[in-house]
Amino acid sequence: MVARTSSARSDDDEVRRAWRADLDPKIQVVRELARVYDAHLIAADGMFAELAAATGPEYWAADGVHPTPAGHAALASAWLRLVA
Repeated sequence: MVARTSSARSDDDEVRRAWRADLDPKIQVVRELARVYDAHLIAADGMFAELAAATGPEYWAADGVHPTPAGHAALASAWLRLVA
């Protein structure tokens, strides 16, 4: 089983705080479920934070939430590294 955390990025501090307030507890639930069920975990939030530091977040998720084709490719690559 492979579990994946969600991800959200925004340059607007107010939007970012609202997204994080909603998203962070959900990320913790996914992490705990992965631990309990011994599932592989794709920590997409951390992965996209690292990727965005090099290229900017819009390349990976133009609206800050939904992955672009490059974002989907990064998720697929992470998934393959876990299961291959």
